[in-house]
Amino acid sequence: MQNPIKPQVDASMQAAFELASMSFTQLERATELALEQARVNAELAQEQLATALEIKDPAAALELLKNQLEASAKSLAGFAATAFELSQEFQAEGAAFAEGHLDHAHAAANKALADNLKKAPEGSEAAVTAVKAAVDASNKAFAEVRKNAKKTAEMAQEGIAKLKEHAPKAAKAPARRKPRA
Repeated sequence: MQNPIKPQVDASMQAAFELASMSFTQLERATELALEQARVNAELAQEQLATALEIKDPAAALELLKNQLEASAKSLAGFAATAFELSQEFQAEGAAFAEGHLDHAHAAANKALADNLKKAPEGSEAAVTAVKAAVDASNKAFAEVRKNAKKTAEMAQEGIAKLKEHAPKAAKAPARRKPRA
């Protein structure tokens, strides 16, 4: 006789492995971003130092300081936007992963509930109708929550895109890689 729990354990282990793989991929991308930003910062510092060594006029020094602070702020804003973008991508990947597993569990629960309602004793029609109405309402609420979450994510992406327009001197996000199998 086959162990009835084994398929669930196997599915859980596979899901845990997939999630761990996604997490390691995100960690690699975040590390690459930090290294790239360090390179950009070093180049910016080198440019600023070279320009500072050529200054002879105090007014020009103040203008240079203003320009350097502005360039540094733009670089930092670009890094923050890119880091946020990476976290949004990971959140979207994680949400898609969770949604897939949640959809499967949700469908299985709805099926089990429907099967059990078919076996309800006579005279419990009102209770069966109430349970079905509650399940329908929860399914609708579930769909609405998903729709609102997607809309919020889209709005956040639009905000990040606007921020990145004003931050040209920043590290670029590393390319997304396929998780290792």
